[in-house]
Amino acid sequence: MKSPFKMLKLFPYLLLLFIFQCTTIGFHETKVREGISFGENANFRVCILHEPNITGEEIQNLFLAWNEELSLYNLKAEPIVLEEMERPGFWGTDILSYLMTLPLTKNCDRLVYLKGRTWGDIAFEVLTLGIFAGVGVKLEVQGAVEGRSNTRGYIKAKYISTIQILFTSPKSTLIHEGYHLLGCGHQLFMKECYEKIRDVKLLLTNPDRDPNFFPNITTTGRKILNRTQVPIFPSKD
Repeated sequence: MKSPFKMLKLFPYLLLLFIFQCTTIGFHETKVREGISFGENANFRVCILHEPNITGEEIQNLFLAWNEELSLYNLKAEPIVLEEMERPGFWGTDILSYLMTLPLTKNCDRLVYLKGRTWGDIAFEVLTLGIFAGVGVKLEVQGAVEGRSNTRGYIKAKYISTIQILFTSPKSTLIHEGYHLLGCGHQLFMKECYEKIRDVKLLLTNPDRDPNFFPNITTTGRKILNRTQVPIFPSKD
């Protein structure tokens, strides 16, 4: 059992994790990470669906920030813009449900939807800011990744909200969800996530892997070695 003194030392980290739970994957442990071999450089392709008000320059800037983080693991994400489209629904669950109906095509290792900002979003931001000011609960979700294969997700890529500026940014949200796209869950410190990324990269040498697919290990430990293992659900329409 941890002593009360040790628990008090951890309290600031636990408090920060609670406050920033939607925007942090855990606290970095530099010495631990530097002691893990992440192998040779490797690239993976991230196919993009985006709303009309998101520009190519904004997409490039998002990926520049993500790739700076991925360089810690000798990884690079290559954006492939598939199409501009209207949002499939207002809520994040609507977007995830839509993404779950889409297969990963032969040029896609991951699929990300970039959510923009509408008048409805602005109204919801005002509502959530009022709730946060009143009871201290932050309801707004900036992004998510499905947990069946950890290959598809979305982020809110464009906003100007006081509460969002206090807690996150589109770049930090993509970095956060990017860790989920590599199989990482939520943890207080990053050691488990480092080991997951190392293990994902080791799958590149697995003889059962589709050589045209960057593999994954889900947060539950399931290996995804080819696109046929990525579940697809029928559309409700």
